[in-house]
Amino acid sequence: MNMPNWGRNARAFALLAVLCAMAMMTVTAHAQVGGGDFSLSGDEPVQVDGDRLEVLEDEGMAVFEGNVRVVQGDTVLRTGKLVIHYARGGDESLATGGAQIDRLEASGGVNIQTATQVATGETGTYDMGTEILTLSGKRVTLSEDGNVATGCLLTVDMRANRSRLEGCRDQGSRPTILIQPQNR
Repeated sequence: MNMPNWGRNARAFALLAVLCAMAMMTVTAHAQVGGGDFSLSGDEPVQVDGDRLEVLEDEGMAVFEGNVRVVQGDTVLRTGKLVIHYARGGDESLATGGAQIDRLEASGGVNIQTATQVATGETGTYDMGTEILTLSGKRVTLSEDGNVATGCLLTVDMRANRSRLEGCRDQGSRPTILIQPQNR
């Protein structure tokens, strides 16, 4: 396996973690927000591990299952299952590190932590083509410094630099936010 290229692909999933953390930083200030100043470091290694890894070349997928953990710097994503969908065709493959990632899906509980923030949900996706991240579940929680935002669907559009947190339609809930007074 060509590790530098695999690191490039794994960074794509780390982007999911960082994007959600970035949205978490800004959503506590506004109901609908732009991006933050989080960025990935192309120089930092990304480690992805799980109990099992299966590469399904014919289906254009790689699947990590069981205690999946993605780490880059201070950002750690934990989930039960991570599916990496990639473009098929040509001589490139995920196993050799040359495949183009299309979409990433995390399920079985998603927990993203940075040095100062935490985001949780049941599932998460990141579409590489549209650059849209979603984190969903019966209770999506974003927290930083005692500020907590909850809802059921977080959508981050990276191209438009916009995030949106929605309530649970079937439960009639609305997004809520608890903002702590700033320490002076």
